[in-house]
Amino acid sequence: MTVAHLAAPLRGRDRKRIRSLKRLARAGSTPAAHPALQVQSQLIVLELLERSIRFGHRRLALQRLRQAAELGAPLRDDHWRYCQKVAEASNDKDLCALFVTARRLAG
Repeated sequence: MTVAHLAAPLRGRDRKRIRSLKRLARAGSTPAAHPALQVQSQLIVLELLERSIRFGHRRLALQRLRQAAELGAPLRDDHWRYCQKVAEASNDKDLCALFVTARRLAG
């Protein structure tokens, strides 16, 4: 399954589809989850992160970055750059902590 395959359901603002994908991502986040489900969860979280960045949802992008790092998803440099800028521009310690946690989780 590819990110492009999962991207189609995320186009538009269909909250039902997004909720469904979030549930799928959570299902693959458990240690007992099947490896294919874990990979699917990583792809879903990456697509949700990219959607948050596209729509300018800064706080949500940082939350998604942390979640993607926690799942071991292959984060790109542009994900890190965007979220680092958001964290640096914010006076919110919680947002900064999300970025620091994501960095730590990603190794």
